[in-house]
Amino acid sequence: MSRKLICLLALLVATPAMAEGPGFIAGGKLQACVDPTFPPMEFVKTPGQPPVGIDVDVVKALAAHWKVDANITAMDFNGLLPGLESKRCDIVISGALLKPERLEKFSGVPYLKTGVVMIGKADDGTAYKSYEDFSGKVVAVQSGTSYIDLLNKVNDDLAKAGRDKIVLQTYPKQTDAIQQVMVGRAVGTISQDTEFAYRDLQQPGELKILYSAGAADQYAAYFRKDAADQAAVADAVKALMADGTMKTIAEQWKLPPSTVTGVGE
Repeated sequence: MSRKLICLLALLVATPAMAEGPGFIAGGKLQACVDPTFPPMEFVKTPGQPPVGIDVDVVKALAAHWKVDANITAMDFNGLLPGLESKRCDIVISGALLKPERLEKFSGVPYLKTGVVMIGKADDGTAYKSYEDFSGKVVAVQSGTSYIDLLNKVNDDLAKAGRDKIVLQTYPKQTDAIQQVMVGRAVGTISQDTEFAYRDLQQPGELKILYSAGAADQYAAYFRKDAADQAAVADAVKALMADGTMKTIAEQWKLPPSTVTGVGE
């Protein structure tokens, strides 16, 4: 056996096997899209600098797992899935809930658990026991989110019962919606428990959860439909769960352990 062949074999043995990545990765880059207005999932901490947050860390962790570079493009939430469809990006990891209607057109893999909550001012003394208890009140909602469909269904039920509908005011960014609560223009905003955890960390004692539906939702990574890619992304998320990467990310952003327990079940 020649010395050159021996050296080549030794190099192959010494080189760690690369995790098989999804087919949408091209040019050694993971092209991801986010809407950086939903802390702590993704947001701009310093003007002029790239976004940071849980989802940004997840994108980077996936890229590292597949041994490629992460390239993150920022856009409005409304444009995320259309941008995915038009191939402006290859994966959307941006606080998007796993929803059956989205899975009709795209593949989706859950990576973090969460729950829907109504966030309001800490001094709101009303006892809210359901979404219907917000009848006649102003609620700020980010446009393009599934929350609008949820509250529209609530409003349909309220109308059938002869009660006032919830007054929905939509805003392009979740940061705008939360600001309406802070200045008193809305009694609450519908969002996720992950956002409340961040807001309470940044503004302790100013906000509280007015109502929690108690549903166990999941954030999902979305990409163009492909069975092989579905398996590759699911395997990668499973690996990041198993090696503690997702737990570390959750801990860094002060999320409870439950957010990374039983994901995908």
